[in-house]
Amino acid sequence: MSEKFQTVRGMRDFLPEQAVKKQFIEDVCRQVFEKYGFAPLQTPVVEEFKLLAKKGSGGEAIKDEIYYFKDKSERELGMRFDLTVPLARIVANNPQLPKPFKRYQIADVYRYDRPGASRYRKFTQADIDIVGSFSMLADFECIAASIEILQKLGLKFKVRISNRNLLEEIAVCCGIEKESVKECFRCIDKLDKIGREGVASELKEKGIASKILDTIEKNNIAEVVKQVKKKEGLEELKELMALFKKAGIDKFVKIDLSLARGLEYYTGNVFEIAIENGPSVGGGGRYDNLVASYGGQQTPAVGISLGVDRILDALQNKLKPQAGAKVFVVPIGKEMQVQALELVQKIRAVGINAAMDLNSRGISKNLDYANKLGIPFVAILGEKEAKEKKFSLKNMKTGKEKKVKIADLKKLKDKLK
Repeated sequence: MSEKFQTVRGMRDFLPEQAVKKQFIEDVCRQVFEKYGFAPLQTPVVEEFKLLAKKGSGGEAIKDEIYYFKDKSERELGMRFDLTVPLARIVANNPQLPKPFKRYQIADVYRYDRPGASRYRKFTQADIDIVGSFSMLADFECIAASIEILQKLGLKFKVRISNRNLLEEIAVCCGIEKESVKECFRCIDKLDKIGREGVASELKEKGIASKILDTIEKNNIAEVVKQVKKKEGLEELKELMALFKKAGIDKFVKIDLSLARGLEYYTGNVFEIAIENGPSVGGGGRYDNLVASYGGQQTPAVGISLGVDRILDALQNKLKPQAGAKVFVVPIGKEMQVQALELVQKIRAVGINAAMDLNSRGISKNLDYANKLGIPFVAILGEKEAKEKKFSLKNMKTGKEKKVKIADLKKLKDKLK
């Protein structure tokens, strides 16, 4: 018995039925990104480990969380864990790029996490970033585009927004030492996963006062205004929320001070998108120091990433996109194969996806095959039809058939609706 091979743990195949749905989600992302003026970018799957481990992006400890290896020349490498770090490298190395630089990338990333529900080691991110603008309009554009995508996909969701500058100021006012602030944020960012008691316990272990939890959980901006001395983060949040109100999409967003975002490179507003009764499907924020940390000029930047796999998992039973062939051409008898080939080519030439019988099967088997593939129409070509320069078009849903003139193929699109 031959050996049977499986996918690598935490990774999965997408058979056509699923791949069509995944591609549909990616296409919606691409259409909206380009509508908002973002241009495509591609980066390598493999990066130098020292880039991925740079302080501010991951740090040396990230070696345990990513796919790390040495190549045949003993170079330390790693598979990208997000699309933001490669972007920062590109901007640092290409100062001539016109600013603001608006890019999108839809690609796979890799993390050596423990696999679980909607948690994979290889997954697809749909990213947009705006590099070279301090304006809150840039933050707004990234979030607004994401809102439009999720609306188009029919998801119910909420965008939670917080601000790292504001959280740092709250931490200082709560008596937390400056060197403990980032560790404090890492704990707070787990509130929705391990609850208040779990976070309080982690803070205690690290010697950090848990007083900040009261302010975070109250989420009362009026009280925060009285509490903080530096207002920069607060003003950024207020300005951003005002833009949402002006655009009429404020119902999709809310301020949530418990959102800290774990990565160290965030510097201003941070955001996370969660679907109703489901997991987070996106997140991002402002990272004004990352490009400079990679040897580039000091450059403001903001971005957001949507998790295509998680969106697919949420919409698995709702999405029914049509892809592949719309018409399946069936010749009656081997002697009709050449004419059938000519017909399928003519159908494709007018912009209709089409396939044909390749196995010289009978009509019933071909109809069964088309049905299994979900092809909505079958074109049957026999000797009689060929002489009349026509073919029979069968609607697989209704079972009805009608004759179509080959000369009228340009009008076929309307007949297929």
